[in-house]
Amino acid sequence: MLPDEEARAIPGRFLHLVRPGDWDKPEAYTESLAWWSDGGAEPLFEYADGPSGPPGATPAARRFADFMDLATTASDAVTAMQDASSSAMREEAGLFVATARKAAPVAALYHGLGVRGAELLPGWFGDFLLDADEVAAALPRAEQALDLSGARRSEVLARITDWMTVMGDAPDFDAAELVEGPLRVLRRAAAAKSGAGAFSRRH
Repeated sequence: MLPDEEARAIPGRFLHLVRPGDWDKPEAYTESLAWWSDGGAEPLFEYADGPSGPPGATPAARRFADFMDLATTASDAVTAMQDASSSAMREEAGLFVATARKAAPVAALYHGLGVRGAELLPGWFGDFLLDADEVAAALPRAEQALDLSGARRSEVLARITDWMTVMGDAPDFDAAELVEGPLRVLRRAAAAKSGAGAFSRRH
């Protein structure tokens, strides 16, 4: 969460950092975006020893990981906005942070939800900066994507765990918190009529 007035003001402060080509992506990204948008039909993991055995990554999993890396690569202007958003966030209102070695939590979340669930989330592959009105507008779709129960919840959490186990080295990663944390922040922001921001960083 961050103050509504900051969420509205931050983008304009960094327009001078936008450079020609900042939004250009390689052809491989464009092709993979179309592949993902069509549902990414190939399985990302295979189970050589049956469903109870350990999963292994397929070429499609590596393609999706590369695609997510390209999708979340930030320009100087975007990085500056992310830093400003982070500085303005209200820690007392509660933050959500997910960290892991090797595997990106946002990739795990998007794999977990699948394209139809992920497209309900605000922003672009885990990055957004919303003012209070935009938070209120985004919340119903985020709830549809993330307020899960029953078989759907079990499926999403299992897919997140597979990603974090195979593509990283975090078999004990808290998959439930990865689903619940972003929704909790958006609900608090909506209740407080505050802005909200999110972003991914690789170190």
